[in-house]
Amino acid sequence: MNTNRFSIRTLLLGNTTVILVISGILFLFSDFLGVFELKTVDGRFHFRNILNKNPVFSSEIIHINIDNLSKQSSGLDIWPKEYFAELLDNLSWDEPEVIAWDIMFVRSLDTLGNQALVDAVRKAGNIISPYLLQFHEAETALSIEERELINDVFGFDLNPTVETGNIPSAKDYHYVPLLDLAEQSAGLGFVNMEPDMDGIIRRIPIVAEFNGSLAPSFFFQALCSYLDYELENIEIVNASRLILHHFPDKEKGTKRDLTIPLDGDGNILVNYAGLRTLENYPNSYGAWEVLQLDSPPGGLKGKLVILSDVSSVSKDLSPVPIEHMFPRSYIISNAINTVLAGEFIREMSLIFLPFIVVILSLFLILVCVKMGILRFGIITIGLFGFYVCTAFALFLFIGLIIPVFPVIIPLAGVYFFSSVYKYANTEREKGILEGSLQSYLPPSLMEKVRTNPDELLKVGGERKRISVLFADVVGFTHFCDEADPEEVQDVLERYFKEMAAIIFSVHGTIDKYIGDAILAFFENQGDEVTSASTAVRCAISMQQKARELDEIYKAQNRFPFAIRIGISTGYAKVGNIGPVEKFDYTIIGSVVNLANRLQTLGTAGDVIIEKETLFFVKDDHDIENMGERDLKGFTDPVGVHRIKI
Repeated sequence: MNTNRFSIRTLLLGNTTVILVISGILFLFSDFLGVFELKTVDGRFHFRNILNKNPVFSSEIIHINIDNLSKQSSGLDIWPKEYFAELLDNLSWDEPEVIAWDIMFVRSLDTLGNQALVDAVRKAGNIISPYLLQFHEAETALSIEERELINDVFGFDLNPTVETGNIPSAKDYHYVPLLDLAEQSAGLGFVNMEPDMDGIIRRIPIVAEFNGSLAPSFFFQALCSYLDYELENIEIVNASRLILHHFPDKEKGTKRDLTIPLDGDGNILVNYAGLRTLENYPNSYGAWEVLQLDSPPGGLKGKLVILSDVSSVSKDLSPVPIEHMFPRSYIISNAINTVLAGEFIREMSLIFLPFIVVILSLFLILVCVKMGILRFGIITIGLFGFYVCTAFALFLFIGLIIPVFPVIIPLAGVYFFSSVYKYANTEREKGILEGSLQSYLPPSLMEKVRTNPDELLKVGGERKRISVLFADVVGFTHFCDEADPEEVQDVLERYFKEMAAIIFSVHGTIDKYIGDAILAFFENQGDEVTSASTAVRCAISMQQKARELDEIYKAQNRFPFAIRIGISTGYAKVGNIGPVEKFDYTIIGSVVNLANRLQTLGTAGDVIIEKETLFFVKDDHDIENMGERDLKGFTDPVGVHRIKI
């Protein structure tokens, strides 16, 4: 018992060390591992897309795209500002609620069309314009006067004040639109998008801190303008959670407090509605078609329109989890749709990661203790598969991202260490066991010990149908009285050796040696009853060997050597019977006593059987019926038969 406790303790301590070492390595190479982990996230997006379980893209969001076809139809790769002014006029005819144009006109020497563009923005009165912030320390080309002028136009001092630390903090302006355009816009939002370490955009800021004030992102400003939502109602709880108090539900006409999960850095994970296809984004139209209309395009009233250049010339394309080149304007619209639908993607807090690793590790250790190496490996692989499937299922059904590699890798370490330890411990125990048992156990039983020791060594045994052989040397008592002890020992040693070899050759088991007698038994092979015929064949071989020994002993002027054998077939308790501390693979049952009684009825060279054995061997041997006999210990007479050899 102490050995088992020591083994389990060693297993626990060893695996704890393995987990700590692997966790330390993973921490040191977190960036390298992070790339692979992010690919598993992309795999979940692709899996969801294959199953067609993407979120439904809102019909309230309309895309007007300056695409490759629009550029080809116009014959121009770069459209003049008058085109954009006319496009805004045409879109405004149908009275959309908001037009968010993801196009930035910055200050340049080319001022042609500026006034027309400003007039179109002023006339529309619902334009959301983009700008770029600078989130890292860098030199700026803006003078103090320019920065103050921009601040006045942008009106950040009118926004709520926020503290730094929970959301991204901007250092300065990077690119801003023409100030006249900015001044005439209904709202402004920054369009900064920082890709993950592998260059893929999975998250974007929802708000930022700039000079102590709240700065909304482009998508969030467009959404707030569309819903007439005030920034004062935003509560930034921490870097992982933001609450929109009194947020409108346009379909139900009610308001509620909407909690938005963030990634720990103040970003929202974009819940992409699938590949850029008309099936996923049905309300997408070419800008050239709108530009050529002489009347309102229709279907835009009260909608949120996103106007952008998605042509290959603009290069405003980025990789996302579901597509290698995805227009940034569609990233913006997907972010809007994520908040509008309230279908958020959440990342599991890393606080729970150690608990998952510990629980699953303890499960593997328990399996290792209870099962063999092969089953342990199969269950471990099954556990890995189950965990990965769980990760994909949680993302599919509730949008939860749980880590894969930070869990699988430590568990793989646990499996490797536990397997090595289990194998080494098993081999050590086998060596000890075989060394102590092989001196008295037959080869057949030793093989059972090697292949299935737990089954064989369990205390109690099981009920089996077997055949018992009891062999006794005729007149051996008289021989012992006359012979020297050394001669008696020599005869017995040779006799036991020769007979044991015969018994072992047919996979019999010697239960014990009783003076000059041998008690052996034979188990069935497979589902068929083979023990009786095996026992009889073994008995005949033993009698033949006894005759050979008799010839040898006669030549040495020793006593006439002969044996008599009794065989019975029936049910007995077979196995390791007795106290836990002592291995004793034996048999218990009346069938043992019957075999002993039968051999006493025979004479030198006889093999005596009863009716149960007779049933299985009558067609294979010449057998003499000796009638029924009353035997000590048995109430009813027993039918006795002799095998003629």
